[in-house]
Amino acid sequence: MSESQKVTKQPALTTASGGIWLVVAGIIALLSLILLFLMRDLKPLGASVTGIVIIVVAYLAMLAIRYGVRAPRVRLWSLAFLTIGIAVTFMTIAIIMVYSA
Repeated sequence: MSESQKVTKQPALTTASGGIWLVVAGIIALLSLILLFLMRDLKPLGASVTGIVIIVVAYLAMLAIRYGVRAPRVRLWSLAFLTIGIAVTFMTIAIIMVYSA
């Protein structure tokens, strides 16, 4: 067993093309956008629209990174970071909206 078990040595963060990150982030973004769209009339007004804009910009950044960055490790870590950012953005906006209601 000479294979490293460290998380940072996994293929998804070292040698993958990055397509899987786009698929996973796309699913998370789609679900988040649907829920934020449905919550757009809740208080504080504008919070869900702000979340929608942030998520769309993050996913567009992912597309630019996937096809524009040549260094595999930088590309994959950036995609992973933005995928987590999409989920955190949704959770933050949703929590703000729930507590203000």
